[in-house]
Amino acid sequence: MVNLNFVVLSCFCVTVFSAASFFCNNNESEIRNAGMISEVKDSTDDHPPVLLSESQSKVLDGAKKNLAEGAEYDMTMGYYVLTFKDGINTGSKVYPGGDLDPEIGVCSDVVVRALRIAGIADLQEAIHDDIKRSGSDYPMARWGNKKPDTNIDHRRVMNLEVWFARYWEVISENDFLPGDIVVWDMNEDGASDHIGIVSDKKVSGRYFVIHNHPDPGHVAEEDKLFRWNIAGHYRIRNM
Repeated sequence: MVNLNFVVLSCFCVTVFSAASFFCNNNESEIRNAGMISEVKDSTDDHPPVLLSESQSKVLDGAKKNLAEGAEYDMTMGYYVLTFKDGINTGSKVYPGGDLDPEIGVCSDVVVRALRIAGIADLQEAIHDDIKRSGSDYPMARWGNKKPDTNIDHRRVMNLEVWFARYWEVISENDFLPGDIVVWDMNEDGASDHIGIVSDKKVSGRYFVIHNHPDPGHVAEEDKLFRWNIAGHYRIRNM
């Protein structure tokens, strides 16, 4: 019998060892007066600030909270029974709202935690429900899964990729905004293996990303948006 504590999750971020806008056609001043936007400015030029919706700002704030907490990268990339809720170990499986120890995580946990903090979605529950409805849309056979698993399904990059493509706006051009979700295929083998959130830090016209990767080994804000092949780019729809 396989010891699940040591199962390596093939769709988590691959380590070094293995190598649109959705604004309605409203007048900008009306949106601003309704408190629906915030501004982001490039620190190195005089371009006008970027306008973000309230939903985008919430995702960004959730990502920044992850950044401030600085969870270490879980080099085991193991399977966990999710017993933590709101940072407290309950001692038994938690669903919905379940998490592993908040002091550790992988790339997917940044996204899951950010959307929870933002009050946007509990991806543990959302993906579980979606797999039950439309399991054939998810690459479950890739891991030999015969039924949904609330401990791990939402922590797999390729499952997240399917969910975001179904429920968020798919951005095909290089039109990045803070709060966008980006998926990378680092090995360029057709299997997405890393995910992060676009930050509001922008230098020389290029946004940084908030992610968790073996290098540097913790949640960080880095100039790595174009470091790897971008396989997916998603933006929250106006809520």
